[in-house]
Amino acid sequence: MTKHDVRAINRSTVMDKVGGVFAPLSFLLVMVVALSIVARDQGFMTRMNWNTIFQSTAVVAVLALGETAVIIAGHIDLSVGRILALSSVMAAWLMVDRGWGVAPAVAASCLTGAACGAVSGLLTSFGRMPAFIATLGTMGIANGLALIVSGDANVSGTAAGFEAFAMGQLFSRTQDAGIPIPLVLMVGAAVGVHLLLAKSAWGRSVYAVGGNKDAARLSGISLNRTTITVFTLCGLLAGVAAVVHVARTGGGQPTAGVGLELQAIAATVIGGTSLSGGAGGILGTIIGAFLMAVIQNGCDLKGLHPHWQVIIIGGVIWLAALYDGVRRRRTEPGS
Repeated sequence: MTKHDVRAINRSTVMDKVGGVFAPLSFLLVMVVALSIVARDQGFMTRMNWNTIFQSTAVVAVLALGETAVIIAGHIDLSVGRILALSSVMAAWLMVDRGWGVAPAVAASCLTGAACGAVSGLLTSFGRMPAFIATLGTMGIANGLALIVSGDANVSGTAAGFEAFAMGQLFSRTQDAGIPIPLVLMVGAAVGVHLLLAKSAWGRSVYAVGGNKDAARLSGISLNRTTITVFTLCGLLAGVAAVVHVARTGGGQPTAGVGLELQAIAATVIGGTSLSGGAGGILGTIIGAFLMAVIQNGCDLKGLHPHWQVIIIGGVIWLAALYDGVRRRRTEPGS
């Protein structure tokens, strides 16, 4: 390897870190400063509003953590929003109609999500379906099941204490101080997924499969096992996000996940995870999720119609995808 190659690789590594973390972080800080000025009268910088932002970020971020692992592996999951809806309906229905407590309802939500993710993984690996098609089917089936379980209506009510997953505070007896529990859950999930991806043999196989499937297979990595486990993890995290959503809204909503898959993908790509697979990290995803939540919160405070919010999110996805392409071209050795 020549000195030129070493310099190219070092430049690629540095530029990847700068583009993957510092660029979205800078944009997030700019958005916070701008909204603290233009939405000051609407209370953007108040403790109550930031609690709302933490709740919203926790849902999107946990979904995006699973999406990050899937995209690093070279796939994409379009079903996470509807899996969240089905998991939330299941948890609420079991608490309201079956009298289940907090712990069993949380377990049911997580298991429902994991099962849906596993199905997508099986279809993608053994069924040889493109992940786009497999998860599109999972999205439709999860949506239908959520409507059937809920009777095409919201399931209102939760077990006593369940609301703490969204409204609770650590080290405080009120909602005006302490550390928001949604933030704790988000950080815990982020640390767990980061350790899996960065410090485990499984994580190395995920990066290897996303970078070059043929090379990974020739090195002894099971493509099927990696694919199934990465989709199962994504579904499990959708179930975790559903817990926060149920606690936040006070029940299960069969239409709750509409558009959340777009926000999760946007947060992932904004955070520096390459859509081509094989590259990405958790810190950038968390920053991307905060950015999405801040944008949405600013739109809400300024009274922007939800339809326009969807358009803005779609535009952000376009910009993130374009930026990803430009960043990859700039960090390729010899470019």
